[in-house]
Parts: sequence; structure tokens; C-alpha cells
Amino acid sequence: MINELKSHYIHFSLLLFVIIVLLQFNFFLFNIQSYKNTDLNKKEIEGIVVLTGDKFRILEGLKILNSEIGYKLLISGVNKEISIEEIKKEFPKFNQLFNCCVELESISTNTFENVREIFFWKKNNNIKNILLITSDYHLPRVELEVNRLLLDKETFYYGVKYDNQKINIRMKKLIVEYIKYLRTKISLSIGL
Repeated sequence: MINELKSHYIHFSLLLFVIIVLLQFNFFLFNIQSYKNTDLNKKEIEGIVVLTGDKFRILEGLKILNSEIGYKLLISGVNKEISIEEIKKEFPKFNQLFNCCVELESISTNTFENVREIFFWKKNNNIKNILLITSDYHLPRVELEVNRLLLDKETFYYGVKYDNQKINIRMKKLIVEYIKYLRTKISLSIGL
């Protein structure tokens, strides 16, 4: 009888855990959707920050800067082996922006370090409001880190989504990012 109760308790606990994880995952997916309609107000945004990962993010940042939203662009998390000249070759249409308004940051190697370097960049350039661009699935975790380190409400978010991505690749990225999101959320809740 006692073993049967323990077994039911374990099954119930596992089921409850799975339900909580699935509910959190749904909230995570909903959170991603909420970033899609970022209102780009030219007056409020002074700087643009692109977190590296692929050239589509950089392209989106350059397009937004070119539309006269913000006056500086930071590309954060760039491989130390890559120069600004190499990036300019990828985006020849925007060469004039690289000459005045684009900076590379190659110190950071993860999201936490990205946000730390963004803090220094904002401070050194006297920038208050930024538009932060990254993949849509990355934004919930980025916002957690921004709220932890920047402690401000002067960050606007812009998610880049790739419609041509295969569903299995997209799901894999979502699941991996969700696990990282949970890890960050737990570390914040216990004060790390």
C-alpha cells in the first residue's frame, strides 16, 4: 500500500513538473511573439545594438540605422578575427554608415557579457535609449539579462525571425534557448 502511494506520488509529481514546464514553454513562445511589433520611434532611440549570430541581424541593424533611427550602431560579440573591413565587404550598400556610425565589440562571448559591454558602450557614448536587435527566440533571455545589468527601461527590443528556416531547426533552437532562458531565470531568482 505504501509503495503504491509512493508510486502515485512520484507519477503525480512528474506529471505536474511536465505540465509546469510546458506552461512555461508556452509563456516563453508567447513572449517571443510579443516582440514582433516593436514600434520604432525615431525620437526615442539614440543607439542600436546588434548581438551577433548571423548576418541577417547585422543587415537589419544597418537598415534601421540607415532609416535614421539612432545615430550609432554597436555590433556586439564579434569574433576577434573579424575586422570592420570584412564586415563592410558583406554590406557594401551601407559603407557610408561604417565610416561614421558603426563600432565592433569583440570582448563578449555570451549574452551576459554582451549586456555588460552594452552598458559600457552606452556610458562611453552618452547614450540613454537603445534598440537591441537579435533573433526573436533570443529576446526573452536577453531582456532578463538587460534587466539584471542595465537596470533601466531605456532598451527597446527588435526580434529578427527567419521565415525560411526549417521547422525542425527552428524547434531545436527554441528548445535550446528555452533551456538557457530557464537557467537564467533560475539564477536570477536565487540571486546569482
